[in-house]
Amino acid sequence: MSDYEYYYNNAKNRYYNACSEINSCQNRINDLQSQKKHTINKINLLKTKINDTKTALNGITNILKSEEALNEKISAVSDKTDQAALNFSSMINSSSVQTKNLTDVYSDETAKTKTALNNILNTLKTKKTNLNNELHDLQNQLSRANADLENIKNQIRNTEYNLQSWRNTQQSASYDMEYYRRKMQEVI
Repeated sequence: MSDYEYYYNNAKNRYYNACSEINSCQNRINDLQSQKKHTINKINLLKTKINDTKTALNGITNILKSEEALNEKISAVSDKTDQAALNFSSMINSSSVQTKNLTDVYSDETAKTKTALNNILNTLKTKKTNLNNELHDLQNQLSRANADLENIKNQIRNTEYNLQSWRNTQQSASYDMEYYRRKMQEVI
């Protein structure tokens, strides 16, 4: 085997190795592009969930801000019922009519209303805590997804750099093969 044949075979091996690496890089880029698309979709979904959670949280927070006013109104109703009971009792001071105490008549209903309201507010407070926890979790997921996306972009850039390097190697090997093929033909 002549020196030219040796160099030709060496260039040919470099050429086919570069072709294989080029295919590998292109497959890797396609896989990374698919991962990138999936991660972007995940980020968009997380952003939507975060916005929805913030909207729900703001709604609950606004409702809970009115808790004090609601309690004041229930107390006012109770006070006005007591006043009406006194007025009613003094209007019906007759021995032939059995008087009823309006406070007793409506106190059970007032107590039930207050209990129902407190139950609703406690449920809303629990929901608010759950939404805060969910929001925190979603924000952590979003941070991780953004970091994953940056990592994927870096891998794409690195693989594209490697792809270009292998294309240069392929081109160089192709020129070397042609050069040594001509040199071998000159010898013949």
